[in-house]
Amino acid sequence: MGFTLIETFVAITILMIIVIGPMSLLSTALKDARSIGDELTASYLAQEGVELMIANRDVGGSLLNPGTVTISDCQLRFDENIKGYSCDLPSSFPLSIFTRTVVSEEKVAGQQYKITSTVSRPTARDVVSSSIIFKH
Repeated sequence: MGFTLIETFVAITILMIIVIGPMSLLSTALKDARSIGDELTASYLAQEGVELMIANRDVGGSLLNPGTVTISDCQLRFDENIKGYSCDLPSSFPLSIFTRTVVSEEKVAGQQYKITSTVSRPTARDVVSSSIIFKH
């Protein structure tokens, strides 16, 4: 009878090792997938900040002022209906983990500007996108 209990204990121990190993790998994989998804979203949001500045220039916007100008510095809100982020959403929309800052820096007097968009997140490195544009 004692021999059977020892065999059962060993079998349960081996079974637990077989089950717990893949479960911990799955947990790590899910955490990494979330982190990669946030990194990709931050990258898209940083590029969008640059594109918004270029679009504003194309319609004759006045965001391209001499010197260094911070255009926006806001924590983005998420719109579930359109699955998109914006600084301009009402406070009824939930805040996201992303904060975007867009800066226009004059490089050549009245002609050339460097647009830099930075997206920050807690506990992760910032994502930066920049572009050199010319005034029309």
